[in-house]
Amino acid sequence: MQDEVTELLDTAIYKEIASQAFYIAGREKTDDPGARRLMDELAQEELKHARWLEALKEKGVAGQGCQREKVPNLMISEYLSGGDSLEMASVSDTLLFAMKREQESVDFYSRMMAIMNDEAARHLCARLMREELAHKLKLETLYDDMMAAAEN
Repeated sequence: MQDEVTELLDTAIYKEIASQAFYIAGREKTDDPGARRLMDELAQEELKHARWLEALKEKGVAGQGCQREKVPNLMISEYLSGGDSLEMASVSDTLLFAMKREQESVDFYSRMMAIMNDEAARHLCARLMREELAHKLKLETLYDDMMAAAEN
């Protein structure tokens, strides 16, 4: 069922490009220079992810294997409110927004994995979930470090 894999990759590429556009647009909604810089970095990361997915689509997913390593989830965004908009966002608001967006992607790929018929598509969903969790972990660690530094 290569069609499922192709559709999944197309959807994943679309999600990355949409996220990139969202951060670019969000950059114009705040005056905070740190938040603007962070949104630029996040937009570049999303573009990099889209290019990786496009290359994966071109090469094919056969032989990619399925890594089983567990990615830690600090669950910071699950316990914090806010981060619903980039309007007048600070750096911490931007990080929280991005963490929540990554968690939404994890949830999306988890739901997709449950409905996929093709084993390669299910493995790809698991890989994409781990990628999104890794992105979220990076943001959560940055947020945690920033909050710890602010307390000292």
